[in-house]
Amino acid sequence: MSFQDTHRSGERRSVPNSDRYRNPDNDSRGPYLLADLTVHGVRPRLQYDWRGHLPPNGRHWRFTLERAQAEDTNGRIVWPANGGRPRLKRYVSEQQEALRDQDEAPGAMVERALRSMLQALAQEIVCSPDYLMHVEWRDLERLLGEVLSGLGFNVLVTRPGRDGGFDLELRCVEAGQPMIYLVEIKHWKAPSRPGSDILERFFEVAMAYGASRGLLLSSSGYTVPALSGRTEIARQPVRLGDANKIVALCQSYVRHTLGAWTPTDTLPRILFADTL
Repeated sequence: MSFQDTHRSGERRSVPNSDRYRNPDNDSRGPYLLADLTVHGVRPRLQYDWRGHLPPNGRHWRFTLERAQAEDTNGRIVWPANGGRPRLKRYVSEQQEALRDQDEAPGAMVERALRSMLQALAQEIVCSPDYLMHVEWRDLERLLGEVLSGLGFNVLVTRPGRDGGFDLELRCVEAGQPMIYLVEIKHWKAPSRPGSDILERFFEVAMAYGASRGLLLSSSGYTVPALSGRTEIARQPVRLGDANKIVALCQSYVRHTLGAWTPTDTLPRILFADTL
């Protein structure tokens, strides 16, 4: 994310990476970035349902419902056609205000630093896919959490050792219906690959959780018995993705954050495209 520096010695610095700002709808207020409408922290009065959307666990809406509706009326809110979370237009001329808004949240500086690191990591993987195998397993979970959040999902990254059999919980609205998707990530070094037992366990977790569907991602691929033993019925609720799928998600995320791509497919289609 780009933020304008605060005043120093009475001077204002220019906005970093201002070439990332776009104006695809010819907004009279000029180029903008699409920013997250949620911030870190738990404020009950800011955790309301807005047109079928709730903030992710551990986060709250940036504005009261009244102000959010006013910003929407003013053309400041973008509602993705694929059912993703609403986004706020952040104009180049208003980044000082954006910085103040971010600083209102506890731990905002740490959160921005982590997000910046994850964005850089995604870009590195896009440029050099082999770099994926050098990423620590927990960092990969955080990275995919940021990637899928950036694409429009409400994302919960589970705690290590208490994940209940999945690493990410994704929520979105499709055709007016709330959907829940679970993602389990296996980041093993070759030749180790998940087998049929891993697939069956995740299938049971997804069904017991009441998830709409599940996605198992393995950076090292799968054993032959695991792939050949799957029935057509088992393929419907749980899909499989490999390193190529992880890289493809990072590519979509990077292109989207740079303003070079706007999703036209629904979020579920983006999530499950090119999976087995």
